[in-house]
Amino acid sequence: MNRLFAAILLLPSLVFAGVSFETDSRELNRSRAGASYAEMLAQITPAVVSIRIAKTIPAETIRRLRGRLTAEDLKQLKVDSQTGEVLLFQGLGSGTIVNSNGYIITNRHVVLISDDRTGAVTIANAAYVTLSDKREFKAQVLGVDEKTDIAVLKINEKNLPFARFADSDKCRVGDIVFAIGNPLGVGMTVTSGIVSGLSRSDTGVGLAYQDFIQTDAAINAGNSGGPLIDFEGRIIGMNTMIRTASGQGGNIGIGFSIPANLISGVALDLANTGKVTRGFLGLFGEDVETATAKKLMLNNGAVRITEVAEGSPAFRGGLRKDDIITAVDGKSFESWNELRIIIARRKPGEVMQLSIVRNGANSLVNITVSERAPGN
Repeated sequence: MNRLFAAILLLPSLVFAGVSFETDSRELNRSRAGASYAEMLAQITPAVVSIRIAKTIPAETIRRLRGRLTAEDLKQLKVDSQTGEVLLFQGLGSGTIVNSNGYIITNRHVVLISDDRTGAVTIANAAYVTLSDKREFKAQVLGVDEKTDIAVLKINEKNLPFARFADSDKCRVGDIVFAIGNPLGVGMTVTSGIVSGLSRSDTGVGLAYQDFIQTDAAINAGNSGGPLIDFEGRIIGMNTMIRTASGQGGNIGIGFSIPANLISGVALDLANTGKVTRGFLGLFGEDVETATAKKLMLNNGAVRITEVAEGSPAFRGGLRKDDIITAVDGKSFESWNELRIIIARRKPGEVMQLSIVRNGANSLVNITVSERAPGN
């Protein structure tokens, strides 16, 4: 009986002893189109960094809390090696090195810090940047722009890997894109998707200049300030915000990135002068309705001037209310929002040639751009 029982127990082993699994150990042929993006990403990811801000904790507070801080609490504290100050880390974001001498772009909101007592929001005194090789640097905030949510940081290091900007005006819906950053602090992460939409401006975030690229590449908290890159590893945008269902958090496939062409101009100003210089014409406008556009045989967007400030460059250049602007320097645009951004990106002294329609007649007007006054 015992022998029979033992034979029954061994039967499955005997039956399955001949089963095997095949392994194909050949390396993936990454040269095939679409097989892998590993080589491209290996070139760009070293230029992407994690950013943490910190505020100083008074020595009195540290003494009072001594003995009550947990191991998890201590992970959020850092002693500055130069000043001896105890710092408490707050917030997490990402950024991109765009110059080998340590210039980094990120979102303004990544380097904002709030006062626990007053609720006032200011630029953090201390920002710490962690590179892909785990080196950490204290960064200087060279400047921020609240109208576009862009900031530029600087670390004292040279010969760093850096990313290049693409011409974001050439983006098309359907282009493959990758979002890179440190979402939720899990570590440097790459997600992929496509360009889902262009020139998004009705996002409700209150920025004066909005021209977002929409993408379905997964973006979450911590991705802010990181790059949106194209198929060739060039920056086409900066991941800034997501839209979620009411009462829910996390990515649902609606992310927004500031386009590269807007970033580069703002970042150059911040890096060189600490402030942004914007062009000014002195006009207000509205989108031309579809029926009027068809009547005027316009294939692209157009703007009707609703007001011209007296004495402004637009006034001196001869523009008047109800003139319809159809192109800038021979190039069409889609909306009043896009025209505003085009004007803002011009530098004082530049000449803009506007194509206009007045009383059914086409004409060209040259206007010299002036500098937009702060708060204008």
